[in-house]
Amino acid sequence: MYNPYDFYFKKAKQVWYKARSAFKLDEIQDKFHLFDKTTKHIIDIGCAPWSRLQYAISQSQKHQVKDYKIVWFDIKVVTLNLPGLVTYQQDVTDQVKVRELLGEQGITQVDLIQSDMAPNTTGIKDLDAMRSMGLIQDTLWMYKEILKPEGKFVIKVFMWPWFQEFVADLKAHFGWNHIKIFKPKACRSESKETYIVKI
Repeated sequence: MYNPYDFYFKKAKQVWYKARSAFKLDEIQDKFHLFDKTTKHIIDIGCAPWSRLQYAISQSQKHQVKDYKIVWFDIKVVTLNLPGLVTYQQDVTDQVKVRELLGEQGITQVDLIQSDMAPNTTGIKDLDAMRSMGLIQDTLWMYKEILKPEGKFVIKVFMWPWFQEFVADLKAHFGWNHIKIFKPKACRSESKETYIVKI
C-alpha cells in the first residue's frame, strides 16, 4: 500500500534533506562511486526540490574537491544560495544556450551529469513513461557531447516498452561494461522508476 510518509520520508526530515531522492543517490554512490576527488564540474537537470544538490555538495566537500562547481538547469525559476552552486532557468534541449551558459562558468566538459528530470505526470503509466523517454532522448546530446570521456552520469527513468533498446544504444555508445541499471531501495516499491548509471 502506498504510504507517502514511509521510512525514507521520515529519515529525510530527520537529516534535513529536502526529499528522499538524496538517499537514492547515496545508494548509487555506495555501489558505483560517482563522486570522488576528481569530480569537479557537475551538471544537474531538474533537481527540485534539490535534495540531490544537497547530497552532491556534501560529497564534493567530503572528498575535498577544490573549487568544485555544480550547474543546475531547470525550466522553473531557481533561487538557491548554496556553496559551489550556479543555477539557471533554462530548457536543456537548447544546445546553443546551454553551451553558452556553461561557457560563462569556464566549463566546456563536465565530470558528472545527474538527472532527476521527469514530465508532468498524467496518471496514465504508459503515457508518462513514453513522455519520460522523450525528455531523456531530447537531452541525450549532453551525455554524448558535454560529458568527459571518463565522466559519469546517473539518470532517473521510468520503465517503458522500448527501455531495453534504449539501454542497448547507450551501451553501444559508451561501452557495454560502463552502463548499469539499478533501482535503489529508497525507490517506492510500486514505482516504475529506476536509474541508468554510467561508470
